[in-house]
Amino acid sequence: MKTVSKLKPVALFIAATLFISGNVLAENANTLRAGEYKNVINRTGAPQYMLDYDFDEHQRFNPLFDDGAWHGHLLPASAEAAGGFPGPALLTEEYINFMADNFDRLTLLKDGKKVAMSMTAYSIPGALIQTLTAPGIHVVLTLRFVTNRTSLLETKITTETPLELVWDGELLEKLHAQEGKPQSDKTIEQEYPGYTRKIIPTAYGLKVTFGKVRAASSLMTSGESEYQIHKSLPAQTIAQGHQFTAKAKIAGSTTIYTTYSHLLTAAEVQREQPKIADILAHPQTYLAASEKRWEGYLNKGLTNPHATAAQERVAVKAIETLNGNWRGAAGAMKFDSVTPSVTGRWFSGNQTWPWDTWKQAYAMAHFNPEVAKNNIRAVFAFQIQPGDPVRPWDAGFVPDLIAYNPGPERGGDGTNWNERNTKPSLAAWSVMEVYKTTGDKQWLAEMYPKLVAYHDWWLRNRDHNHNGVPEYGATRDKAHNTADGKMLFTVREGQKEQTESGLESYDRVVKSGKYDSIEIPAQVAASWESGRDDAAAFGFIDADQLAKYIKNGGKKQDWQVKFAENRSDDGMLLGYSLLQESVDEASYMFSDNKYLAEMADILGKKTDAQDFRTKASKLADYINTCMFDDRSGFFYDIRIEDKPLSNGCAGKPIAERGKGPEGWSPLFNGAATQAHADAVVKVMKDVREFNTYVPLGTAALTNPAFGADIYWRGRVWVDQLYFGLKGMEQYGYRNDAITMAQAFFDHADGLMTDGPIRENYNPLNGQQQGAPNFSWSAAHLYMLYNDFFGQRK
Repeated sequence: MKTVSKLKPVALFIAATLFISGNVLAENANTLRAGEYKNVINRTGAPQYMLDYDFDEHQRFNPLFDDGAWHGHLLPASAEAAGGFPGPALLTEEYINFMADNFDRLTLLKDGKKVAMSMTAYSIPGALIQTLTAPGIHVVLTLRFVTNRTSLLETKITTETPLELVWDGELLEKLHAQEGKPQSDKTIEQEYPGYTRKIIPTAYGLKVTFGKVRAASSLMTSGESEYQIHKSLPAQTIAQGHQFTAKAKIAGSTTIYTTYSHLLTAAEVQREQPKIADILAHPQTYLAASEKRWEGYLNKGLTNPHATAAQERVAVKAIETLNGNWRGAAGAMKFDSVTPSVTGRWFSGNQTWPWDTWKQAYAMAHFNPEVAKNNIRAVFAFQIQPGDPVRPWDAGFVPDLIAYNPGPERGGDGTNWNERNTKPSLAAWSVMEVYKTTGDKQWLAEMYPKLVAYHDWWLRNRDHNHNGVPEYGATRDKAHNTADGKMLFTVREGQKEQTESGLESYDRVVKSGKYDSIEIPAQVAASWESGRDDAAAFGFIDADQLAKYIKNGGKKQDWQVKFAENRSDDGMLLGYSLLQESVDEASYMFSDNKYLAEMADILGKKTDAQDFRTKASKLADYINTCMFDDRSGFFYDIRIEDKPLSNGCAGKPIAERGKGPEGWSPLFNGAATQAHADAVVKVMKDVREFNTYVPLGTAALTNPAFGADIYWRGRVWVDQLYFGLKGMEQYGYRNDAITMAQAFFDHADGLMTDGPIRENYNPLNGQQQGAPNFSWSAAHLYMLYNDFFGQRK
């Protein structure tokens, strides 16, 4: 079907199209601080598929996202693609998908013939810029984000001769490729028949409408979402199927403004229209505000005078990454949040985890404090309250994952929402950093009762032996237990597989040894709760590694975890604990007490402060007495035995599962004695243990479960690296920490060039692994820049 829209000029837009001879943002880019950081991240690309994946099945291009918006733009990679900004990428509630190759691309015609133009295209923090030139013609395109739903393009054309302007675009039809190789013969229409994309000309532009799709894991739309284009210049627009062209004529030099908006619901469509009208009425005001906003981020965030230019570029990359993963409130979410990775297949939309949030907010407090606050608020907005209709026994609990769509138990159809576990108790650490950078006492007063409720939940629902040392575990949940509260597990032996329930049955199977493997949903949730999925400390080991361990004299049972039911005083099931006390969670709880005491002092709650300090002191003593192994000089989790040991410890260190980053958590949190810290640092510096090409991986080289490419049993995660280096610094090893930090910067692939910041890195060769544009890696890289590149001591 062909649709034609020919519109008459409106006085408002005539004024907006007048040539502006004053300040031009693109041409003054080099006078800005942002102008010093061109192409920090490679933002070029031309998506050919809706799902245009890389080797790890994440979107393989790095669009510019900003200001919490739900769409992003790329730079053209060649002159053939000049005149537009490839994409856009759309965030369809909880997933990222490309809409087009290069939608709304501008071509110039002179005397009816296409003008061949040379192109320069680059990014700076907060903007994409193209300069097109031909004899007698100069075009500068500057694109910035100006609201949390709308980007604004300034197209400044300098010419002394009349020109015809032609914009065109075509929606993608191809579905899925990985590294450019097709993975499906299906088209988008065949895979999602309900998507029904339509291009409809509108006043001064067009809109693309999308049908309703609820395809968990790939595409979710409300049936009301739209991508809108509004121009300050009237044009004749023709839409035919999934293609369009729009034409206009100019007599000479002209500046045109275009808004691009991705709106997820009818309510958003309605709310954004007056904003779009105001943007087009005052475009320079909005562009200047965006420019000023980014100058503010850089001036606040880049304050280390001792960093090299290369190190500072990494800090800028971190700031760009964190702001790019910022999403404006939408769907069920009540506040703006920051996601792990806008281009990550499983991390996009506004999916928000508390573990990520604590780290992201800690860093963003230094350059974007309001978003830091709102990210924390977003998580605590879903803290379980007394009388909760779904899990009233979990009052104070913070869900592991919140998102645009709640899960079925909460009345939604989301499959990512997760209440099976929480994340380690570093919330107070993060809140306190926001306070220290802002001086906002009201912020502390707002967060303090939420933090106390969270602290109390850990001690009530995750401290099986009631000794003040909580364990990781799993909630009471249909994924973990039967309707009558019996824990679920699946036993595999040869070709036989059987699902059973109940702790007595589980203990019987483990004792018998008649199994090849046991799959326990509560064990998976407990590892998620640690933030270190599938770590060796929680009994995870590959089959070939386990066979080698047994061959060397070990026991299969060494790697089989045990569980306990946690119950209230009246016998109600609350959830499950691993029968081991984790040294990292004990250390985080130590610092939780320390920071809560500090907050209580500031807020005038002296009794609370004393109580928290007493708890912190007891935890420090316990960690050093019970969780340190003198023979290997390292901290470990400890088993919870039927009866406490004579020294008051729940059990002995689980050294047989090898060394991991949990062993330096008492240093990071300041709970270790100096003697114990000295021993741990010796292990960290040992090239036979953790001091690899990229240092401080998630398992020592000597760990029986080590694998350089295994998620949390070898790969280097930047948070654990940072925790280790801060721990070393606290105990007098700053120079060693600086050396390791520099090794990471030098050896992590792509970091010092224009590659995106990755989720993790191979410890032996520095190879990129995991999701690109990863927030908590960016957060800790920013902290490394702040803390470790300067004077040695």
